[in-house]
Amino acid sequence: MKTLRHILDGVPCSWNGLGDFTIPIRQVHSDSREIKPGDLFVAVSGLHVDGLQYVTEAIQRGAKAIVSERFDPVARGRGLPQFVVANARAVLSRLVASAYGFPAQKLKCIGITGTNGKTTTAFLIHYLLSRASRTGLIGSIFYDDGKTKRTAGNTTPVPEVLNEHLARMVEQGVSYCVMEVSSHALDQYRAEGIRFSSAVFTNLTQDHLDYHKDFEAYYRAKRRLFFNDTPPERAIINGDDAYGSRLLDELIGRNRTVSYGLKGRRDYLAQGVQFHSDRICFDLLRTNERISATAPLLLRHNVYNVLAALSTVCEEGIPIEEVIPSLVHFAGVPGRMERIDEGQDFHVFVDYAHTPDGLFNVLSSLDGLSKGRVISVFGCGGDRDRAKRPQMGEITSRFSDFVILTNDNPRSEEPDRILEDIKKGIRGVGKRAEVMELVDRGEAIRKAIGIARSGDMVFIFGKGHENYQVFNKERVPFSDQEVARHWLKLRCSRSAKLQKLAVER
Repeated sequence: MKTLRHILDGVPCSWNGLGDFTIPIRQVHSDSREIKPGDLFVAVSGLHVDGLQYVTEAIQRGAKAIVSERFDPVARGRGLPQFVVANARAVLSRLVASAYGFPAQKLKCIGITGTNGKTTTAFLIHYLLSRASRTGLIGSIFYDDGKTKRTAGNTTPVPEVLNEHLARMVEQGVSYCVMEVSSHALDQYRAEGIRFSSAVFTNLTQDHLDYHKDFEAYYRAKRRLFFNDTPPERAIINGDDAYGSRLLDELIGRNRTVSYGLKGRRDYLAQGVQFHSDRICFDLLRTNERISATAPLLLRHNVYNVLAALSTVCEEGIPIEEVIPSLVHFAGVPGRMERIDEGQDFHVFVDYAHTPDGLFNVLSSLDGLSKGRVISVFGCGGDRDRAKRPQMGEITSRFSDFVILTNDNPRSEEPDRILEDIKKGIRGVGKRAEVMELVDRGEAIRKAIGIARSGDMVFIFGKGHENYQVFNKERVPFSDQEVARHWLKLRCSRSAKLQKLAVER
């Protein structure tokens, strides 16, 4: 257990002159409900509340010291040491890491940021690195400490949870940690102080503008992964993306930058891309090498994800000839173009696409793959970026033959209002898909499977790996995969019975 002096070592702060620097500190928390006797409480100002409101509760629960952005009379009145810092969020990450013994410094950390592709890229990197070394994962689906997988809360957890999992990785003898780093996490300093071995930028498209307000703020949040106080050793960047190209220019003269893409002069370039119903194939060009690569993934956007992973793993020193053959055995990612197959004669996919670009990447890439109609089931999350809703409606209607609008996670919004926002984009589409509204998501999936014909492609968009729906503040169990399998099994069993009756007659 570290003393207060050790925990605060190197942190610029002002002190109220009270207390003893030699007292032992058990742990550091910013949530007063988590405080136990002997802890240090960091009062962080959130989006809606001021952490200083919870100083009294933290002291009642046993806090021995307070860190905040201004002095509070409660701490002085109780005779507790209080320390004022310029940025409590950034300092929180530093203090928590110190309490855990700076576990990130004992790992090679790889961070992935971007609007789309983070999860698939992280899974690919994790899979490829695991072939050579023990590797952990922090991401939107689960946290893997090398021994145990735990369901994820946030894509990038708060510093207390993040460092707990990093410390577990160290205990398990993990060498690498692959981490999805969200724009919210970067804006809120959750990964502050971590020196990433490699940092990956996938792309930047519309999302989270309810939080970041505009594209420039959104980009600058992502950019912090590459320009913080502890910049990464190398930057792996999608040079085909407009913001990726800007980032490459801004990184000139700094640490090593590596570009990947499908066009222009890239350090890792894909040529001769071929799309099949169960795989993508391309030639990887790197310096003077040309190597054939095959991955059991679908559609164009996954070529970028594979390139990002190959670039990162090879730049980390894993020989390319060891990496490429492993790709064909990649098991995929839950909820990312996840095929649901119960023996039906049409295709059903569950996909997490919940942005305009995510939908466009899938639906615009189906030429040559779809022999029947395209049926899309989707909605938009409540209490989130409203500006993207009509865009998603326009894209889905333009590239689908049949669209079923439904709930996603409505949260506190009225579902009808969300659907009205989506329909504003559908009304302006020249080619009108047939559109139906079924607010009940289970009924929407049932309808899609019920109307599908041989060769059709059914896409259930928006929730991917999530196994719940959020209504107000309540999480209700719900899985797109389970619902789809239920109706597919029922349909297939009915079809089998009819075929049997036909044969018997």
